[in-house]
Amino acid sequence: MRNSLIVVFFGCFLGAFGQQLLPIQYDTSTYSQEFFMQGLADYGATSLHNDLTKKFLYGGAITNEIKDRSNNSHNGINRVGADVTGEMEYRNYSVNLFKKQNLGFLVKGGYYNYLSLIYAKDLFGLAFYGNESYLGENIDFSGTRFSAISFQKVGFGIIDKKTKSNVALNFYSISNFSEGQIRSGQLFQSLDGDSVNLGLDGTIETASGSNFFKGYGIGVDLDFKIPVIFRADKVSFIQFTAKNLGVTYLNTPITRYSADTNIAYTGFEFKQLYGESSILDRNISVLDSLGIDSTSIKKMRFLPGYFQVGKIIDEMNPARIQSFFGLRVYPSIAYTPLLYAGAQIKALPWLDFGAHASYGGYTNFRVGLYSQIKFSSWSFGIATEDLVGMVSPNGKGQSIITRLRVKL
Repeated sequence: MRNSLIVVFFGCFLGAFGQQLLPIQYDTSTYSQEFFMQGLADYGATSLHNDLTKKFLYGGAITNEIKDRSNNSHNGINRVGADVTGEMEYRNYSVNLFKKQNLGFLVKGGYYNYLSLIYAKDLFGLAFYGNESYLGENIDFSGTRFSAISFQKVGFGIIDKKTKSNVALNFYSISNFSEGQIRSGQLFQSLDGDSVNLGLDGTIETASGSNFFKGYGIGVDLDFKIPVIFRADKVSFIQFTAKNLGVTYLNTPITRYSADTNIAYTGFEFKQLYGESSILDRNISVLDSLGIDSTSIKKMRFLPGYFQVGKIIDEMNPARIQSFFGLRVYPSIAYTPLLYAGAQIKALPWLDFGAHASYGGYTNFRVGLYSQIKFSSWSFGIATEDLVGMVSPNGKGQSIITRLRVKL
C-alpha cells in the first residue's frame, strides 16, 4: 500500500513535465512487479539566448541589448526545438504470458508535445526590429519550416524477464497538429518605403475544430539490451531503443493554406502596415491580397518517434565508475543526430552522480548533470541535459528530466 501511495504522489509531481534520462540504468535482478514514471521538459536553440526566450514565458521587457545579443548569434539558417512529455509504465514479471516462463507483460501510457522550427536570420530581424532596418534590401526567409504536434498513447507489450528487453504495441490519439514551410520567400522594399515586392512559395497546414481528438494512430516501442565484451571478462550492455514509431491519420479536416505568388505593392507607405514596429509591439495586419488559397484535406503522417543506441549503466556492476555513450536521432526538421558520452560515480551505496557532454540535437554543445537516490524498493533521479542553460541567461536552452522507479 505504501509503495502504491509513493507511485501516486510522484505521478502527480511528474505529470507537470520522451527521451530517456542519461545515464540509462539496467538492473538484471529479479522481482515481481515494477513501475516507471518519467517526465521531461527540454528546449534548445542554436541562436536564441535564454534572456530573450524567458521573456515570452515569464514576461518582462525585451530590451535592444537582449535582442542584439541573440541577433548576433544567428547564422543563415537557425534551429529551435521543444519537447515536453510524460510517461508511465507498469511491468509484471510474475505472470507467464502465453504460458511462457520467460515472458511477462507491460502496460504504458504517456503524453507528448513536440515543436520544431528552422528559420532564416532575416525572419528574426524582421520580427524583432521591424522593416525599416531593411529598406533598400532584400529580405530572404526561404527554407523556413516548422512543425508542432501533441498526442497521447496507451500501449501493451511483452517483456523478457531475464534481459528486460521488450516490445509494445501502442494506440495514439492526436490532439493538436500544424506544420508549414516556405520553400522560397523574398521581400524587397524601396529605399523610401513606398513600394514592396513579395515573392512567396509555401504552405501551412493546421488541424481545425475545437474537438480534442483530431486523429488516431498505431505504432510500436522497442527496447533491446545486448551484452558485449569491451575488455576481457568485462561484460557491458548496449541498449537499442525506439519509441513512438508509427503512423497517424488526422480525420479532423486539415486546413491547408498555399501561396505561390509574386506581387508588387506600390503607391503607399509600407511603414503604415509595419513601420517601426515589430511583432512585440502590436498586432500586425495581414495583407488581404497575398494570393493565398485555402483547402480542406485529410492527412496521414508519421509520428515523431526517436531512436537511441548506446552503452548503458549496469547496476549490478560493482565498479565505482562506469562510462556510458551513444547516439540519439529524432526524425525532426530541427533535430540533428546527437552524440553523447559521460560517466557515473557511485558516491554512496544509495547515491549516484553522473555527468555527460553532448553535441547535436536542437542546439549544439551541451553539458548535462544528474543525481539519483536509491533505496531497497525505489529510486528517484533528476537531471538536466543543459547545465549552462539552467544557470545562465547566456545559455540557449533549458532541460529538466525526472525519473521514478518502484520495485515490488
